[in-house]
Amino acid sequence: DKPNLFPMLPAVAGMQFLTSAFLLPYLALRTSEQLEVNDAVYKSDLGTIESTLGEFRGLGALMATVGTGSIAWFFGGRPEFGGFGERYASFIDLLSIDRVGSSFIVDLVIFALFQGWLVDDDMRRRGVNVDGGELAALRIIAKFVPFFGLAAYLSLRPPLADAR
Repeated sequence: DKPNLFPMLPAVAGMQFLTSAFLLPYLALRTSEQLEVNDAVYKSDLGTIESTLGEFRGLGALMATVGTGSIAWFFGGRPEFGGFGERYASFIDLLSIDRVGSSFIVDLVIFALFQGWLVDDDMRRRGVNVDGGELAALRIIAKFVPFFGLAAYLSLRPPLADAR
C-alpha cells in the first residue's frame, strides 16, 4: 500500500485559501487506484477524520446554504452600495484589475468541468455501476449542475460500505 505523496488533510486545508494551487497538485500526486467494476472502497480503509467528514450527510446541505447565502448577498446585501446594475459594473471592474478575483473565476470553471469526472470516480469507489445506469438521475444532476448538483450528490450519495 503506497501512501499519497501529498496527504489529503493538508491539501484540503490549503484548498480553503489557494484553491487550485492545492487541488491540482493533490489530484496529480495522489495514489491511483486500480478498481475493477465491482470493487469498492470501504469505510475502514479511511482514517477516522476522513471517514467522519467525508461521510457527513449534512455537508451537501451546508454547502448549498453557504452558496445560496453568497448569491443572496450578491443581489441584496449592503443595499447602500447600489442596486444590481451598480454591483455588476463594480464586479466586472474588480475582475479587470484583480488577478486573484479573476483566477478564482477560472478556478470555478475548471472545477465545474472536473466535477463530472470526480462524481463518477466517487460513485465507483462506493461500488456503484456507473456504466450500468445505476443512480442515473443523481449522477446526471451531480455532473451537470455546477455546485448545487454536487451539494445534492454529497447529501444523497450511497454511503461507503463497511468491510465484512
